[in-house]
Amino acid sequence: MRKLFALPFSIVFVMLLVLTTLALSLRSFVFDANFYVSTLKSQGVFQELEKDPLRFVDLTAQIPQLASIPEQLQQQVVATILPPGWLGNQVANAVQAWIEWFISGQAGDPVIPVDLRQIKDRLQGPPGQKVAGEIVGAIPTCTPDQQPRLSFTQLPECIPQVFDRNYIIEQVAQAISDAAGRMPGQYDIGPKLTPSTRFGLMFNGRRIGLAMLDTSLLLLALSTIGVWLIGAAIGGHGGRGRWSWLGGMLLAGSIAVLAVGLFTYVFGAALLPQAWFDALAGEGRLVAQGLAQAALQQLAVRSILLDGMWFIVAFVLMGGGMLRNTPQRLSRA
Repeated sequence: MRKLFALPFSIVFVMLLVLTTLALSLRSFVFDANFYVSTLKSQGVFQELEKDPLRFVDLTAQIPQLASIPEQLQQQVVATILPPGWLGNQVANAVQAWIEWFISGQAGDPVIPVDLRQIKDRLQGPPGQKVAGEIVGAIPTCTPDQQPRLSFTQLPECIPQVFDRNYIIEQVAQAISDAAGRMPGQYDIGPKLTPSTRFGLMFNGRRIGLAMLDTSLLLLALSTIGVWLIGAAIGGHGGRGRWSWLGGMLLAGSIAVLAVGLFTYVFGAALLPQAWFDALAGEGRLVAQGLAQAALQQLAVRSILLDGMWFIVAFVLMGGGMLRNTPQRLSRA
């Protein structure tokens, strides 16, 4: 009869142990910026950023003249302006800033600064001069019947033969340098990312920060331990029986955790709902799917590693129950 009453507690404990193990495993890496940065690097995202920076960097708002040149030339200009590794560093800093905003539970837009100081220095230095030469060199010479409109805000469609191109290069370089001087040292992209970053658990109309999440995780762990102890106290008779029930319940829960971890590792990526990524564009969707798949694999691996400790503790408890009965048998003999 005792075992029958303890059975529901055992079942609940197994489910709680699975949930607690997954939650602890997820907590161990989901708020670590290094996980996301290393995953993006392994997926080649940073390399793609360097190959095609125009998909992620728009300098036409700061330098309107760039909007009037062909996209291929824009690609060349941006590659000249951007310092080596700058895009990767800014992505890593943005991930760190976003995580800090998320775990703080603050309201409003996240502050995600992008450092523009290196770009300003390059625009006002030799790279800026090189960019001016590339831009002017790409403008064809006017035919006799062409009369281009000359403007300080837009590059002409052609340059008359009588014009000195070196002089025009100097003027374009000066215009780029002046525009760079008006650029801020940092640019906050948080408000632009708000539609895709303002999400998270909500409680009573407010975002839940890391402190509340940790408190909830602690309550979950205490509930799991409480159900475990109650189930062993009801199902076990005497000290030996309770030790055996503690070990047996933990062993059953460990087997369940191992099964869930292996299933997640093997089939988790295929079971991701595609609707989660429908709102994202092509490249963003691939990146988000890659991060989600990496997170599932990391979750599975860490839960299995943590489950190894549950197995050890289970066998120790079961062995302790057997040892507690050994002196009684020896004394009877």
